[in-house]
Amino acid sequence: MSSPATLPFVRALQQQGARVYTVGGTVRDELLGHPRKDLDLLVTGLPQNVLLRCLRPYGRVQLTGRAFGVIKFVPHGWDGPPIDVALPRTEISTGIGHRDFAVTFDHTLPVETDLGRRDFTINAMAIDLMDGRLLDPFGGSADLQQRLLRQVSPSAFPEDPLRMLRGIQLAARFELQIEPATRAAMRTHAAAITTVAAERIAEELRKLLQARAPSQGFVAMYEIGLLTHVFPELAQLAGGLEAPPVGGSTDPTAAVSEAFSRTMRRLDRVQQSELLHYRGHLDVLLTALLCDSGLSEARQTGALEPQRLAQASARLARQRLEDLKITTIGAHPDGIIALIAQSAFEVHTLATPAAVRHWAHDVGLPAACMLIDLRLADRLGNQPLQPVDDLLDLRQRLRREIAQKAPLSLKDLAINGHDLQRLGLPSGPRMGQILQTLLRHVLDDPRCNTRAQLLALARSEAGLEGEGTTS
Repeated sequence: MSSPATLPFVRALQQQGARVYTVGGTVRDELLGHPRKDLDLLVTGLPQNVLLRCLRPYGRVQLTGRAFGVIKFVPHGWDGPPIDVALPRTEISTGIGHRDFAVTFDHTLPVETDLGRRDFTINAMAIDLMDGRLLDPFGGSADLQQRLLRQVSPSAFPEDPLRMLRGIQLAARFELQIEPATRAAMRTHAAAITTVAAERIAEELRKLLQARAPSQGFVAMYEIGLLTHVFPELAQLAGGLEAPPVGGSTDPTAAVSEAFSRTMRRLDRVQQSELLHYRGHLDVLLTALLCDSGLSEARQTGALEPQRLAQASARLARQRLEDLKITTIGAHPDGIIALIAQSAFEVHTLATPAAVRHWAHDVGLPAACMLIDLRLADRLGNQPLQPVDDLLDLRQRLRREIAQKAPLSLKDLAINGHDLQRLGLPSGPRMGQILQTLLRHVLDDPRCNTRAQLLALARSEAGLEGEGTTS
């Protein structure tokens, strides 16, 4: 991206008497030396109608959030995400679920007033594009250098409880320590997270899962008391304490149960291990997070067999993913539930090519590949001394079947329902049963997947020997 100070529309605004600032995450990422993904600008000195008039010759403008005074701006020739251009504002949450805010935006407000409404000091900085001067009224730069996350004001979390979860994901993504008073405030207001809209919570969870070690965020959620409100099953897995002690150990899982620690190690390996083909994949991350969530229930009922634990975890995960409206962040709950339900597969039962083909058909592709990655992550995280050769061999054998175009589903059969109709078999359940029988034959031996052999098998199954046509 071009330097914001050199953009033509920025110069045009300055010529009209405006002061233009980069703010928030844009400044934070620049000070950290991270590549800039988004550009957030604050403009003072021009009323909104004048600001819009000045921007329109330079690109496409769109007002968002009715009263928020935020403009989504895409300059001509711009290949990045829309630029947020905002007036200074103050805001207070007013609506149920913290969806609505009483907002005042005013081009005459000092920049410091706008920065004072923000969540954390590392997000409450601005750079004046006229002279490059850093405005840092709350010490965000020093906090960044000390790797601290600090709230801007004691009203930060009551005004918008989602900020607690945002702070968790920021601390995990940027490897920050949550400053003690900020951590204490999070504990005080943790229950208020239940007033926040599920879609907003899901988006912060998506960002947390992008951290190199997402476990740091989930352990912090448990210690602070947020986890019991967002993922109660995981809080039970971690220890089930109503008021978990704040961990003072350098080990991020020191204050939690071994079962929860295993989940966290598995989760981190999904994000970190280069052996995984689906490393960092959102559905696999959520599967790794939730595939033992039924352990507390299984212990109570005595159903600790791997398959029954997987089924219990799948049931609980379905409800949790629905409650979080997880589809809003691009996750696929049906696929995640299926992965959890199948997560207890036994590698030693897949020793033959036919067994691999039947398994791949039963769970589907690419779910089979994801399941192997999930098991790899678990092994690498929780049994690091145990070889993974068996899993790598299974993946290689599965890839070989795929490369050889082995038939793994009904659509891969050399005949279809229309062919069976021409034999005189009517549509209906019986036809479906025969097609499944043919598929099982082909999964056992792909060489059977020829038109002649399958038609002969179909006649035999349907009791139609000698009838119909093979044309």
